[in-house]
Amino acid sequence: MLTKPNPASTTLYCSAEEMESHCVRFIMAEKAIEREVFNLNIEEMPEEILELNPCETLPTLFDRGMVLYDTSVVTEYLDERFPFPPLLPVDPIEKAEKRLLIFRFTRAPGCWYELVKTIEKGSKDEASKARNILKSSLIELIPLFAYKPYFKSDEMTMVDACLAPLLWRLKKLEIDLGAKAKPIHEYANRMFSKESFQESLTDCEKEYN
Repeated sequence: MLTKPNPASTTLYCSAEEMESHCVRFIMAEKAIEREVFNLNIEEMPEEILELNPCETLPTLFDRGMVLYDTSVVTEYLDERFPFPPLLPVDPIEKAEKRLLIFRFTRAPGCWYELVKTIEKGSKDEASKARNILKSSLIELIPLFAYKPYFKSDEMTMVDACLAPLLWRLKKLEIDLGAKAKPIHEYANRMFSKESFQESLTDCEKEYN
């Protein structure tokens, strides 16, 4: 078990392998937040933090005496607490659109993040079905990846922070999008080449791609 966190620091407790944790690490690196990051299993989290996270989930953020543990809550808190660079638009309509995309990709029933977990932990048949669905879904959105430098945006947003960890895992998931997905490959390479993305990778994640 880790010791009690430093109340003066921003501390992230996260998984070394899961996409949600990777997403938060990427955001923190992109914003150059001074932080302590611990990659661990939930059982290793300090008792004081675990008691304040009834869901017992990772990632969990400790900051200003608060414990935050839903990924969407954590990411939006970081964007407001550390506003540069902004990863959600100021305009309410544009912000709502980005939030819907994030929900669609990461939390909605049958979302891409859920499909990845099925590929990794489901039966052989479940994994095969999920792999085909995820591949088809990505191919359907090729025009959106080609539309602008980032996903439907001229600047990086939180949507990109959610998509990049998934795309980094495609080789590990045995998903080959083929030559027709050139816009996705180019988008992915732009994201992967960012210093903040490379900084966000754990040792085990570096082996995925």
